[in-house]
Amino acid sequence: MDAIQECMEMISYGGDAKSLALLAIKQSREGKSEEAAVTMKKAEESLTKSHQAHTNLLSYDAKNQDLQVTIFMVHAADHLNAAETIFVLAKELILLHKEVKHV
Repeated sequence: MDAIQECMEMISYGGDAKSLALLAIKQSREGKSEEAAVTMKKAEESLTKSHQAHTNLLSYDAKNQDLQVTIFMVHAADHLNAAETIFVLAKELILLHKEVKHV
C-alpha cells in the first residue's frame, strides 16, 4: 500500500467535498434548491472517496501493524474531519434555508 497516495486522496477528495458543500450552501441561499441538491450529492461522493482512503489506511494498519504515523497523515485526517463537519452543517443550513423560505 502507498500510504502517501491514500493520504493524498483523503486530502484531495476531502477538499472537494468541503468546497462543494460550501457551494451548495450558497446555491441554497440564492434559492437554487435543485442545484444545491445536485452539488450536495457530488460532495457526498467525494466525501465517500475520502473516507474510503482513510478506511484503506486503517485496514492496512490493523492487519500489518507497521504503519508509521506522520504529520502528513494527521494533516490528511484533519482534511477529512473538516470536510465531514462542513458537509453535515451544510445539510442543516440547506434545510433551514428551505424552512425560512416557506415561512
